[in-house]
Amino acid sequence: MRTFKGRVVHTLLFELFLMGICTPLIALIFNMSLGHIGLLSLGLSITAMICNGLYNYAFDRALLSMKRPLYPRSFYFRCFHSILFEVCLMVITLPMIMCWMKLPFFQALVMDLSFSMIVPVYALIFNWVYDLVFPAPLISA
Repeated sequence: MRTFKGRVVHTLLFELFLMGICTPLIALIFNMSLGHIGLLSLGLSITAMICNGLYNYAFDRALLSMKRPLYPRSFYFRCFHSILFEVCLMVITLPMIMCWMKLPFFQALVMDLSFSMIVPVYALIFNWVYDLVFPAPLISA
């Protein structure tokens, strides 16, 4: 199991690399300045980190209130958990994107949906590499 410090390092590296990849790409696609998109990326990143913590806390509390075990979680349950998080996050980030980029609803929705489909692939690759570079300590019984 990872320590709190290890989880903080993981989260910060995850967001920094994601911003490093997406910011120039979005700036290029939308023909906007790197600084303008960089500030949006920073805002979205901070929002995602806060939402992730609150969402996971609320999700676990909801499971406990329904007398459901927190673990183990099946593959399908993890998919449900991840998709629900992305939907919740989009409810918050969509207005941010519309306002910051001055985009109409549909165009901002397509952008946010595209991002929401790319992030899980990025997360899979990032977490795989992270675990290779920073292996979790073994737990002995």
